[in-house]
Amino acid sequence: MTQTGFKKTALIGCPVAQSLSPMMHQHWMQQAGIEGEYKSIEVAPEALAAFVADARQSGLSGFNITVPHKTAILPMLDKVAPLARQMGAVNTVKISADGSFSGFNTDGIGLVKHLKASAPGYPVDRPALILGAGGAARAAAQGLLTENIPLVMITNRTRAKAEAIADAIGRGRMTVVDWDKRADAVAGAGLIVNTTVLGMAGQRALELDLTPASNDTVVYDIVYKPLETKLLAAARARDLRTVDGLGMLVHQGAAAFKIWFGVDVGFDVALREKLEGALAC
Repeated sequence: MTQTGFKKTALIGCPVAQSLSPMMHQHWMQQAGIEGEYKSIEVAPEALAAFVADARQSGLSGFNITVPHKTAILPMLDKVAPLARQMGAVNTVKISADGSFSGFNTDGIGLVKHLKASAPGYPVDRPALILGAGGAARAAAQGLLTENIPLVMITNRTRAKAEAIADAIGRGRMTVVDWDKRADAVAGAGLIVNTTVLGMAGQRALELDLTPASNDTVVYDIVYKPLETKLLAAARARDLRTVDGLGMLVHQGAAAFKIWFGVDVGFDVALREKLEGALAC
């Protein structure tokens, strides 16, 4: 399907210079026969309101949002999808022909879709363990709560932040684990998801003892630079199934692309090669 007219989309955040999203969305535009562009735009927190005001006249079809604006933009939108409202964060905005702004959150959708594609049949009869308590942890929890997982455990260095997520979206199916007890939670988990920055290039490694994990436990690290984190390497050394973070980025982006253009796109071989090549630079 070829769409007429030049389509303008963007990513806003601070910082955004290293984002892979432009490469990803330009690939999909070319694949779908859409003439347009996707740009990264650095928007400081104090400039967010001005960007939103200008965007109504800029010809944008929509834009993605990354830190630190996912929550701050909520009161500036005309409509917010129920899931995004419940999460308290928006990562995708669609601008309608009448200039109205509608907010969505595709992060949880992206995580679950990638999980199902990469680890089909992952254990849903045992609890999931989420490490971290930021926006990505909230998205992971929201996504996993839509599955048949009996319980979602969450742990964070600052317990109060984990409790805030469990209270806001847990609906009686989340429990908080003290950070120094996380190894105990590993023993009962069918799925372990790292949503912290620990293990990312330039950050300390995540310290997590996987010895107690069951042989069918799946380990998911949303970090994608490097693709092979020490956590994933340790999981593979135990012959556990692993899921890297690159696919979550792609699947949440694909969901945003469909919101803007009504076109289904995916993680084809050419796109993976482009993204992995960029990460290797």
